[in-house]
Amino acid sequence: MLPMVRASALSGYKKLLRSYGVDTDQLFARLSLPASFLDRPDTMIPLETKVELLELGATLSGREQFGLELAQQQNISMLGALGLLVQQSPTLRDALHTLVASIGLAVQGLDVWLEEEGELAYLRSTYRLEGPSAQSRQHNDNTLAGAYNIISFLLDEPLPLRAVYLCGPQPAATAPYDALLHAPLVFDSDYNGLVFESRYLDRPVVGANPEMRGLIDSYLKKRQLREFPERLLWIITNLLPRGSVTLETVAEKIDMAPRTLQAKLSQQGTSFQQLLDRARIEQVCTYMLDGDLNLTEIAELVGYSQLSALTRSFKRIMGASPAAWRRQQVTPLAPSVKSPAPSVNSPDGN
Repeated sequence: MLPMVRASALSGYKKLLRSYGVDTDQLFARLSLPASFLDRPDTMIPLETKVELLELGATLSGREQFGLELAQQQNISMLGALGLLVQQSPTLRDALHTLVASIGLAVQGLDVWLEEEGELAYLRSTYRLEGPSAQSRQHNDNTLAGAYNIISFLLDEPLPLRAVYLCGPQPAATAPYDALLHAPLVFDSDYNGLVFESRYLDRPVVGANPEMRGLIDSYLKKRQLREFPERLLWIITNLLPRGSVTLETVAEKIDMAPRTLQAKLSQQGTSFQQLLDRARIEQVCTYMLDGDLNLTEIAELVGYSQLSALTRSFKRIMGASPAAWRRQQVTPLAPSVKSPAPSVNSPDGN
């Protein structure tokens, strides 16, 4: 599965780049991204895109420690509701265990673990990324500095560190790391890590509210259930251009048994087939509006063996035939009867 991350992981990105004279609208246009790409914090974006933007930020600004600088302008709010939950933990140990258990709500593909060895605590993290992205200096800097800032925020004072471990080669200048972290640096590590005295784990989180924690935890659990079908829909949509999409292939992408996946979807009132049909029809709509392909070609692209199968599914979900739906989109409406274009909001089209 292609990992996703909240757009808030790049909060402050455009402001920082503009401070160095970089035209961010032009940058996003070059990458075929809308100018508002990062404006909604809860939007999930590909982790690879975050890495690419951080590396481009360093190149265009001429700042070798761009990722580090950006982290110093960010705070725990980039974790969204998870950040609120972490803030209500009674101690730092509880806060970090909560973060370890639930980080997937804000960042997919990130593994975090906390270990205690004698008088020292080790907070380690790695990303399930391959190729150049895995060794991105900017991304690793941003992740590690972000974790350090969050812990210092929870304690309401800088956390004294014993050592810092960073993936990737050592940069030419290490002074910015020294100024922020004040600890020995170890580069070319297998993980990003912060080492500190374990006694700090028993420190209370400043301003924590146990009652508020219960409310936020309940909210997050309900949201996870709601977002699960949407996550699958995104996976299916990205698999469609690569060939046949089956229950088994999607289940493999999320490390779940096909029978378990089908049961979980059934509990939420939907099915794999409904999600597959919805993803296909959304792609059909896009192709009809944005391209010159005929319906037979579109049917093949989205995995329908016959045009008639596409037509039946389209009419069931959209309430009109493909041809009629396309005419509605391209025919100007009189001001008095103007209405929003139909959208695909649920498997049954309602």
